[in-house]
Amino acid sequence: MEAQHSDEDSRFLIAQIARGDRVAFERLFRAFEVRLYRYLMAMLHARELAEELVNDVMVEVWRGAPKFRNESKPSTWLYGIAYHKAIDALRKRKPAAAELRTIAAVPDPRPNPEESAVATDLRSDLDAALRSLSPEHRAVVELALTQGYSYQQISEIAGCPVNTVKTRMFHARRHLREYFLRTGARGEAS
Repeated sequence: MEAQHSDEDSRFLIAQIARGDRVAFERLFRAFEVRLYRYLMAMLHARELAEELVNDVMVEVWRGAPKFRNESKPSTWLYGIAYHKAIDALRKRKPAAAELRTIAAVPDPRPNPEESAVATDLRSDLDAALRSLSPEHRAVVELALTQGYSYQQISEIAGCPVNTVKTRMFHARRHLREYFLRTGARGEAS
């Protein structure tokens, strides 16, 4: 079960981690591991890599806790680390067609086979469209749409100005619209 902490709880835990407190580290890890995994999984679509990067993020938290200055929310700091690790991973790997087949093969729980096939096709189309974005554009879309972060929060996570986030979102939307028009994918229909 995912533990939830307030910003004050997280700040306290980070301060304790900075002093080498392993119990505080475990509590912070439990508080964020599921959320970070979901974010990284949405970005990478690779279970093992997402799991590995959650661990890498937390190792960075362990090492970087003494440097945390409380200038941002703890969640923003953690997602910032995760963002940079995801971007690096996306730049290093080439998309594998097998991953799309795996995602498309996930059964839809709805009973109607036709609806299930349409939903699978739509998800596959959407995944392909998102993969066609640059890592920076994709990260902005994922942070905004799946994680619910505001442009201001995304700018803190990504370490760039708010206007850059807005520009990336604008270009991502334009690219996605053009992608759907060019490929005839159904994602534009909804």
